[in-house]
Amino acid sequence: MNPIAAAAFVFLSTLSVLQFVLVAGHESQSTNGGSKAGVVNVNLIQQACQHAPQKDLCINTLKNDPNSKGADLTGLAYIAIRLAGAYASEVDAHLRSLLINNATSLSPVVQQGVADCIEHYSDANEQLDDCVAAMSTKNFKDVEVWVNVAISDADYCDNSFSGEKSVVLQKNEAFRQLCNNVLAVVKALPPHGKE
Repeated sequence: MNPIAAAAFVFLSTLSVLQFVLVAGHESQSTNGGSKAGVVNVNLIQQACQHAPQKDLCINTLKNDPNSKGADLTGLAYIAIRLAGAYASEVDAHLRSLLINNATSLSPVVQQGVADCIEHYSDANEQLDDCVAAMSTKNFKDVEVWVNVAISDADYCDNSFSGEKSVVLQKNEAFRQLCNNVLAVVKALPPHGKE
């Protein structure tokens, strides 16, 4: 995929996720603990993050997002997906820049690792787009599957450097944490979409 097409895909994907976040934020708030518009419901965010491996990170990430004001649990799930997708796009852009700006100074192994990581993060973005589609039909099991596949993409990225130190190890870990936030919020949703 050429860089312009990739950038357009990322832009359109982000717009699609944002549209769902806005729709989710305007759904009925009384059915799953939403708060008045403009107010961050910290108790609801704590409930949403109760299963997160790094609970404080999950809470702070959601609480600091301006879209969390007035969001219900479903809205928080969309926000978590959007944040993970935005970060995946950021890592993808960083990797592309790294490859373009340092092509002559990177070893062939690192160049190949970066190229592989670009592919993995492109795939991760697609998985997160699939999460949005699954959320819209309240198919939370599929959301969990797609998020776990996206986490695997970060793992594969780490393994792409054939013994060389990964140039994106910390970014991969941050992405996994954001994906774990998605899993935590989805676990807090009522089963089978019964709100």
